[in-house]
Amino acid sequence: MTAMPFQPIGHTLRLHRFETVAFGLLAVLGVILAFLVAARLDAVGYGVECVLAMREGGASPRGCELKANEFYDIVSREAGLVSALLTFVPFVSALLIGVAVVGREIERGTTRLAWALTPSRLRWLAHRLAPVLVVVAVIGLLMGVAADRLLAATEPGMDPANALAQLGQRGPVLAARAIFVMSIGVVVGAVMGRALPALVVATVIAVVGIAGGSQVHDGILRSEATVIEQAGPGDRYFDQLFVLPGGRLVGWDEIEQHDPPPATFEDTTVWPTLPQVTLGISGTRYGDVQLREIGALAGGTLVALLLTALVVQRRRPG
Repeated sequence: MTAMPFQPIGHTLRLHRFETVAFGLLAVLGVILAFLVAARLDAVGYGVECVLAMREGGASPRGCELKANEFYDIVSREAGLVSALLTFVPFVSALLIGVAVVGREIERGTTRLAWALTPSRLRWLAHRLAPVLVVVAVIGLLMGVAADRLLAATEPGMDPANALAQLGQRGPVLAARAIFVMSIGVVVGAVMGRALPALVVATVIAVVGIAGGSQVHDGILRSEATVIEQAGPGDRYFDQLFVLPGGRLVGWDEIEQHDPPPATFEDTTVWPTLPQVTLGISGTRYGDVQLREIGALAGGTLVALLLTALVVQRRRPG
């Protein structure tokens, strides 16, 4: 009798065993490849000293040029492909599994019997959602950890825990995005009741939703940007401005009104003459920024799942 509560979970996992196994193996493969490529990059020895020397244009430590060629060859040929895999797998798995949770069962007509026998459609939905939600979350977290490791290797001297680089494509945010995309697939599948058309529509909505959310978050970050006194490798830069004598900041569109350009081309090397500052967000704010995006994605996920519950409650069985 104690095993009875786990029977619906086991049934759900059997229904999605192909997707679960396939994307689980892809996730493990992606993690292994990410750590292997990161280890290869570390072994090159192109460290912080070489990066700083190349960035500042000073004398490079011995061997940095040869190391740089090998390092960036690995980055361009291997790290780029692995990064694409780490981003691709969570979202595709989320869409395929999400659409199938309700949509495929409606399409096959199995909901007629299931909804007739179950005392609660919401319980039926919860039994199908919980296992796949865990699967997608685990895949997203594994890929997020691997993406953090790869970022640290491709950007020597950058601490992923204090960097705004690749925001949304690594760490827990990647898992939160995957869960959000899965919830879109679930609700679209429940509404349409056909797996393939629902997959197409859910993909479009997910792409628009993620891209639109990123634009909104970028706008919020831009509004919060402050003057960065000492640049760090994990900072996010938005603009370069000039300081007027009164302290007001102006951009390139206004600079000629306050600091006219020289008459001869030779003198342009010392223009503009006004002090310059950089506006951006410090990488040390990564934790706060990450939590804010996860919160927004969690809210969107909750709305989508509530809509799914409403559709399941009101929809005819087939």
